[in-house]
Amino acid sequence: MAKIDSVDGSRFLKAVVIDDEPVVLSCISLLLKRRGYEVLAFSNPADSPVCRFRSCPCSQHPSCPDLVISDFDMPGINGVEVLEGMFEKGCKCRHVALISGKGLREGDLIRMAKYATRYFLKPIDFIQFYAWLDRVEHEVAGRCTA
Repeated sequence: MAKIDSVDGSRFLKAVVIDDEPVVLSCISLLLKRRGYEVLAFSNPADSPVCRFRSCPCSQHPSCPDLVISDFDMPGINGVEVLEGMFEKGCKCRHVALISGKGLREGDLIRMAKYATRYFLKPIDFIQFYAWLDRVEHEVAGRCTA
């Protein structure tokens, strides 16, 4: 399902998932893998490629994710800070979701809206989550065959 035909041949969509809760990280990763994604999962944001590099490596490296899913409330950094850092480095990922176990304050929601295309409250409504993935896959497939 998440395999797309691109101008240079077929490829699997890539996802980066960041969440400090092992159960949530495993659940989202498994769900994406079952849809055919190549998944890079991180319990520590600092270990993820979206935080590890000083600048976006995608222009020199084919590992750019098609989507990024990050938890909001993590030790030492929150999800909005992760997203801000991604885009300050020049990340071009267009499909970004933030997930949270509690509602966000108005200031965080405003900051999040600059970077995230979707926000999910835990426990995640998987009908909405699958609908979002369907839209992401459709859009990425359209970009790759154009």
